[in-house]
Amino acid sequence: MTRAVRELSSGLTARLVEEGALASGGPLTEAFRRVDRGVFVPAFALHEHTARGVRYRLVRGDDPGQGEEWARHVYADETLIIEIAGKPVVDALPGGTGTGRWTSSSTMPSLMAWMLHQLDLDDEPRVLEIGVGSGYNAAILCEVLGSDRVTSVDISPRLARDATRRLFSLGYTPVVASYDGHGGFPDHAPYDRIVSTTAFTHVPPDWIAQVDPGGSILVNIAGGTGGAMLKLRVHGDRTARGRFVPRWAGFMPARSSTPRRRVSVDGEGERGTTALDPATVRGEPAMAFLAQLATTDADTVLRTADTGADFLFMEGADGAWAEIDMDAVNGRHAVVQGGPRRLWHQVEEAHRWWLANDRPDWSAFGATVTPEGQHVWFASPESGPRWPLPCP
Repeated sequence: MTRAVRELSSGLTARLVEEGALASGGPLTEAFRRVDRGVFVPAFALHEHTARGVRYRLVRGDDPGQGEEWARHVYADETLIIEIAGKPVVDALPGGTGTGRWTSSSTMPSLMAWMLHQLDLDDEPRVLEIGVGSGYNAAILCEVLGSDRVTSVDISPRLARDATRRLFSLGYTPVVASYDGHGGFPDHAPYDRIVSTTAFTHVPPDWIAQVDPGGSILVNIAGGTGGAMLKLRVHGDRTARGRFVPRWAGFMPARSSTPRRRVSVDGEGERGTTALDPATVRGEPAMAFLAQLATTDADTVLRTADTGADFLFMEGADGAWAEIDMDAVNGRHAVVQGGPRRLWHQVEEAHRWWLANDRPDWSAFGATVTPEGQHVWFASPESGPRWPLPCP
């Protein structure tokens, strides 16, 4: 590490300490100081929302004209896009700009620090990371624990290959494999911790079997409407229980080698109106979290009609769907619903429950995972309402 890079890494670490993301001193703080993020993010894409969708601009550290801009973002507390439509940004944006859906990113360092703190690394656990991404988080883990206690997988062979090369260049030799994270990674089990930097709709059952009793799992449980971070403790009977943690964080959905089937249902649907503003579901994380539980597997996106009016579109795996106008007329929003269930009615019922229970956030909820199934509970695992998670 050159003197200039050392100063940049030290500056980033100092800002994380100042903001409270890292404690002053200690192995984790020193790891952030010693590991050069720039090695793992040689290029990234900045994005902006336009009338035609998200548009990206490539920024490369090896471009003399972009070096200063590259460093300004890499050594800052920012999430950086490193893959678009399954391709590294350099390949996805050969002309320097383009469109598409980003599929991998380098997590903002303050969120990384918080998650690593949640893992309780003091007792030198064996860690499985789901989603190697750039490899930066794996490098921090190696610096704290040693390479022999770190395993990381990614469904993208290219990401796994590039991360391995960058880790090796700095002397880190963890196990890195191209593997569907839904299956954990049985080849090197058991583990003491599993941490995921991608979102899952449920806790993959294979993870429970691969964590020693007393170990823990940290994962973003989320669907297309909302979610939150869940920390579980694994028990000797191969069950797990825990709570959603107070800090909100969201990750991109985990890709799978066996994508979930979804059913499409055509039809005009049932028309009605609602007093519930769809912006509440879209803009209030606590309500989005509850709406996800209520609808089980629904995806929610904002769309624009041919008339130019915006509407919220919801769709379940069973073909249930709903369209809710964002603009109200006389205090009510037009709703059209179809399929085997009424998604918006489920959201309205959840909203009434939320108001009646003093608008709890996700940290008032927990989850229980057993071989027979898994569900989210409110306040207490022994009593109160339960919502099933969509475990295949």
